[in-house]
Parts: sequence; C-alpha cells; structure tokens
Amino acid sequence: MRAYKKITIDDGVLEFEELKGNRQNPQKWSAKISRQDLAKLYKTFVENKFDTIKNDKREGIVYDAGSESISISINKLKSFGVTYGKNSPLSGKNLTRYQAVRKALEDLIAQSQNGIRPAGENEQYIQGTWRVAGGNGIRSWFLEWTFDDGNFKQTGYPPITQEGKYRVSSITESKITLELYDQKGTFGTETSTVEISINREESQLTISNTKGFTRIAKANND
Repeated sequence: MRAYKKITIDDGVLEFEELKGNRQNPQKWSAKISRQDLAKLYKTFVENKFDTIKNDKREGIVYDAGSESISISINKLKSFGVTYGKNSPLSGKNLTRYQAVRKALEDLIAQSQNGIRPAGENEQYIQGTWRVAGGNGIRSWFLEWTFDDGNFKQTGYPPITQEGKYRVSSITESKITLELYDQKGTFGTETSTVEISINREESQLTISNTKGFTRIAKANND
C-alpha cells in the first residue's frame, strides 16, 4: 500500500506531506516556525546526543518492512541521521533518546498544524466559478476561474482560455496553492502553480495576486 509521511524544517518553515492508503494525491501544508521553537527542538537533539545514537546489530532481513528516519543538517555542511525499523533496530538508551527526539518533532508538528484548515476544507471552498472585472467601455476586462473536483478552466477578456487539471500543492490557514498540469490553451502546456488566498469574511478570493474574485456559480457537486 502506497503510504508515506515526510516532514522538512528549513529556513524557519515546516513543510508537511502525507499520503495515506491508495489516495492519488498527498495532503500538504506548511507553517512558519518561531526561533524559540526551533531552538527548543535543537536543544532536544543536543540533550539526547542524537549524533551518537547507534543501531543494534541486525539479525536477518525482514522483507517489505517499513522504516522511519530522522536527520539533522548543521549549516547544510554536516549531517547526522538515524533510521529506525525492523531492519534498523534500536534498543535501550539508543531507542529512548531517538524516541525523545521523535516526540519533540511530533509535538512541533501538532502545534504547527493547530489552526491550519485541512486541505479538503479550503479546496471545497473554492469549488465553482469565480469572476473579477474592471474598466469600462472598450477598456473593460474580466477574468474567470472555475474549479471542479480536480479540473480547472480560466477564461477572460482580453481573450484568455486555459484549462486542465489541478492538485493541491500546499495549504495554510487562508491560502491554498494548486499545481496545474495536463494544460492546454493561451499559456501553453507546461505545469505551473497558482496561489489562492481565501477571504471568507468577504467571500472573495485573490488568485495570482489579482484581488476581488467573487463566486458567480457553485460547482455541480457542491
């Protein structure tokens, strides 16, 4: 069964990615980490002498066995890593110290995720057709985006037509980033991304820095 979880903390940002079961797309979100929380996490690595943790001697091979790994890089020049699983056993103080670091990471993830809306909620909110317009007379313009359960279409004037598929790339409390692929139209076929900010109070979206999109139609499955 395809399943994994990957957490990366770099330059003050925690990136979370998880694929459960046989779902096609992973859940992704990101959150900023304070210097105090980063210092606390680093202290846990130091106090548990993470760089000295050693695996037990392996006795035989367990096929199709899962594993997990934790690694830390110092100024991107020196790295230490520990892998734990049936083929990379730990016991005694080595296991205790590894689990202490693992718990510190889990606590930070839980703390960072608190208040972040699940990707499903933000994705469901943007379903339907959204429009923004401006100008007057011959200078008038408009843009429309339609999101429909993994498919998108962009139209506008001056003439714009683009359509294809999307998947959720990242998520925060009020933003969702989509990866656009299998595209055709005005902007070609290359995979690209679009960032959408959600203003629930005013029922508006900001799409690729263009503000003021309002919903004109709900998706068929809404």
